[in-house]
Amino acid sequence: MKMKIEKIHIKIKKVMRFGVLVGIKESYLLVKNAYGLYSHPFLTTKRIMEEKDLSQGLLLFGLPIYLWLAWVLILLVSRIFIFKELRFGFLAKTSFLLSSFSLSILSLFLGYWLFMVCRKKAK
Repeated sequence: MKMKIEKIHIKIKKVMRFGVLVGIKESYLLVKNAYGLYSHPFLTTKRIMEEKDLSQGLLLFGLPIYLWLAWVLILLVSRIFIFKELRFGFLAKTSFLLSSFSLSILSLFLGYWLFMVCRKKAK
């Protein structure tokens, strides 16, 4: 029985190590690709499309959606904990509208470069 527990412990340790290493790699690639989109968006988008790196594509091009959902969740949770009901004041509404607007601009930026790469690829 003790031998089985030790084997399970070793397997869990290997899985955790693998998860940490994959997390570090994906984080590095996300930061590298985000900087690449800032400095040369066409080349970075083209490289992601050519490599068919689905995880980076979802992380990078889904970023506006993730950020918007996170802000909505923060607003909802803070309203429930502060007021014990969903009551939104001027600042909450303004911050929601500003975040929605800025993330819409980011979505348009990413969509534009994705469209340009697809259009260039079709030619």
